[in-house]
Amino acid sequence: MDLSSTLFLFLFLPVFLLVYLVSAKHLRLLIVLAASIVFLAWGEKTALWWMGGILISGYLVGLAIARSKEKGNHFPKWLWIGIGVNLAILSFFKFSAAYGKAGFIWLHLPKDWIAPAVGLAVPIGLSYVTFQMIAYLVDVWKGTIPVEKNFMAFSTYLLFFPKLISGPITRYKPFAIQMEQLNPSTDDIAAGFRRLLAGFVKRAIIANQLALMANAVFNLRTANVEPKFAWLALIAYTLQIFFDFSGYTDMALGLGMMIGIRLPENFNFPYIAQSVSDFWRRWHITLSTWFREYVFYPLERRRFKWAGQQINLLIVFLLTGLWHGFKPTFIVWGLLHGSALVMESLGFGRWLKQTWRPLRHIYVLGIIMVGWVFFRSNDLRFSYWFFRRLAGDTSGLTLLPFSVTTPMPFIEPSFILALVAGIFFSLPISSIWCQIRAGLEKRQENFYFLFQIFEDVALVLLFILGLAMLLSNSFLPNLYAKF
Repeated sequence: MDLSSTLFLFLFLPVFLLVYLVSAKHLRLLIVLAASIVFLAWGEKTALWWMGGILISGYLVGLAIARSKEKGNHFPKWLWIGIGVNLAILSFFKFSAAYGKAGFIWLHLPKDWIAPAVGLAVPIGLSYVTFQMIAYLVDVWKGTIPVEKNFMAFSTYLLFFPKLISGPITRYKPFAIQMEQLNPSTDDIAAGFRRLLAGFVKRAIIANQLALMANAVFNLRTANVEPKFAWLALIAYTLQIFFDFSGYTDMALGLGMMIGIRLPENFNFPYIAQSVSDFWRRWHITLSTWFREYVFYPLERRRFKWAGQQINLLIVFLLTGLWHGFKPTFIVWGLLHGSALVMESLGFGRWLKQTWRPLRHIYVLGIIMVGWVFFRSNDLRFSYWFFRRLAGDTSGLTLLPFSVTTPMPFIEPSFILALVAGIFFSLPISSIWCQIRAGLEKRQENFYFLFQIFEDVALVLLFILGLAMLLSNSFLPNLYAKF
């Protein structure tokens, strides 16, 4: 179930909020867990069994780790078992999604096993649940959090439906503290509702329109596209992935606020970054934080004498690429970003800080957009030819029927408007507006009601417009859910 679907917005969410808000406080955790299970099962019932197995095994391993520490056993046997099981399950589904039947044949899997293995449904949110489980087990082992003996609370943490599909990745301690209260104020509910609508608008009006052009090009079997359309598709995808993913995150954070749980922010205007390291402090913040805390720092504490920090950076971003998928394109994407960070750590970063700000911005956007080509391409051969198209190479181009290239070569006004809006709102316009508004409200308190009414009416009108696009059957599901 997608957070932007009519089923969720007009059936699941209203019923859940009504039951949740009128119920007694001591029942709310149970209601959230029940809603999360329904949300998970609605998407794919067979995936529920996998997620249940991961949940129960993680809970038992956490208890085993705690008992082992109480007995004074400092060998992390149970920790490694827990990490190994979770990574094995994640790797199996990543490999299956990337290579399917051909991959299992290459592994010489018995023929009787291949069809059942290929037919298994990928549990939604598996990548996020896996990383949160590993973080929980590591924190229990380190003693930074006590083991959770309440199975209902533990299950709610992992299956919390607003963050289940695409995060943000949340550590256990701050989430557990908030689970004890679950008493959202009227202001929390109102602010959460506004953020939910804003996220929906991002996805339905901007990301969905940009996807029409991006998909028309990147879904081709070969990069058989004119250079101008290649550039349009790349710019469209660069904005699409940001507004789709950040829009989903806004919806998740808004839902969390309405429930009484504040989830961590995941984006901070990444396309205004002045270095690649700055980009990763702004893009998918909870993922980069997870890798820093649970991979990079442990590697640094055990750094090989013959290798510097740079090797560890490459390892981290190789794993970041693999987290998205077991395909060469994701590996190249990860290593590209890792190589840029290596360069910046070796001195290029210090030089970069002294250069003209627009040049820094061009450098970062160049790395990011080159990376998105690999990230979006189905294979490296497509990436190679796509780069040639970007460079103006028209060799081998053949005209395709409109039924294949739609919406090319006719660029609709809705796409142009979405492109302009995407560029405009990828800048910190909202932050500047909030500062201006706060300054005006200090001078005249009555301005608060005027501004709030204006913003709310505009948001509702945009929501209605986005809803009309959704009902036109052209809405696309969450882009980042497949990772």
